[in-house]
Amino acid sequence: MTRTRSLSFAAFLLVTTSAWADDAIIKLPATPMPSAGPTTAAATEFCGDASGKAEDLIARYSSKAGLQQVYTSDLYVAFSDDPKNASVMYTFTTKNNPAHPAAVCRKVVHEGDALTVQMKVVCDGKEEPCAKLQNDFNVMTAKMQAEVDQQIAAGKK
Repeated sequence: MTRTRSLSFAAFLLVTTSAWADDAIIKLPATPMPSAGPTTAAATEFCGDASGKAEDLIARYSSKAGLQQVYTSDLYVAFSDDPKNASVMYTFTTKNNPAHPAAVCRKVVHEGDALTVQMKVVCDGKEEPCAKLQNDFNVMTAKMQAEVDQQIAAGKK
């Protein structure tokens, strides 16, 4: 008798667990896996400019006129066109970052009546650290987009 109840309970757990796994509410969108090695072909443009290897992008934008360094840590250095109201931000890995060399551009773009935050990543490091970097920046970009959307909604009230 006890064995039958255990099997029934186990079957219940199996059915409910698989139902939860298929529930769209708890599924997160998959983050595309970036390719390891040079990604020039995958990223034909970098914030409106010609792309290239991550090291070339780091050298180009770290010294670009009109950009100011707005953040630095052991893992990242970031530059922006305006520290208080940025329309574009470039973030580069340092040699201490496992994904190095990598370059990320986030840019606010007008699309019709909407403002969207677009992101481009060029990561020439190893596959796993590049995937983590891509995912981390996807999360940060989604938060930035939510803030932009909230500011627009607050302005319409």
